[in-house]
Amino acid sequence: MRATYVGGHELTKRGKDHPQAPPLHLHFAQSESFIVEAGAVGTTTTYDVLDTIHTVGRSHLQGVARPGLSPPVPSQTDGVTEIPPWLPHKFWPVAPDHPFWSTDEGRDYEASLPNGRASDTTLLIWGHPRTGTGLSTSIGTLTSDFPPDMDAAFFLALLVSVDAVASKRVAMTPALGAALMSFQTASLSSMIIAPTAWWLGPLRWLIPWSGQRALEAVRKLCGGKSVVEVVEGIIEQEVVKRQ
Repeated sequence: MRATYVGGHELTKRGKDHPQAPPLHLHFAQSESFIVEAGAVGTTTTYDVLDTIHTVGRSHLQGVARPGLSPPVPSQTDGVTEIPPWLPHKFWPVAPDHPFWSTDEGRDYEASLPNGRASDTTLLIWGHPRTGTGLSTSIGTLTSDFPPDMDAAFFLALLVSVDAVASKRVAMTPALGAALMSFQTASLSSMIIAPTAWWLGPLRWLIPWSGQRALEAVRKLCGGKSVVEVVEGIIEQEVVKRQ
């Protein structure tokens, strides 16, 4: 899908605190790849929580990676940045006060943008490969392989839900929170806790994953809709009816 951070918007100025910036997480089954078509986007990756600024055609690591760091920090190949399975990561817009803009690379890049650091950032994002383990469903006009694959329906429903809460069109209730967490679980994705606490090993993702699965079991016991029905309802309410 194509996503845009609007340059100069108050939410874009929040950088890592943007409401659509997810918590640090990983995917068990799929890679998540993206292309920066315009502007700049930041990622935080690995258990060392290293920041990288991705511009059109280049990636700028904002720290020093440990020697032998495995897996390595993702960088661009022919314009595409791939975040492989099991790699902790999160996305965020590059705020106008981010230190990157004060570097030589940042100043040169800003000079090439139509509105400088206040320019829009546009990304193409997709999950791959198709796992082939889910049942193909039709969600409105979208043919979807979610769950478990991260596809257009998954990203659309998740992002418009967060936008609805952030803009206060919808209240964040326990039921909505549980439904949003069901997206994470159904897409075989887990949040990360205490990423730099190396002595915790796999518990850094296993504890949240166990909690996510328990929450989803409780949600279903309480009569919660299937995750596909949740996605269909969100797209109908927040996309179709608002057009």
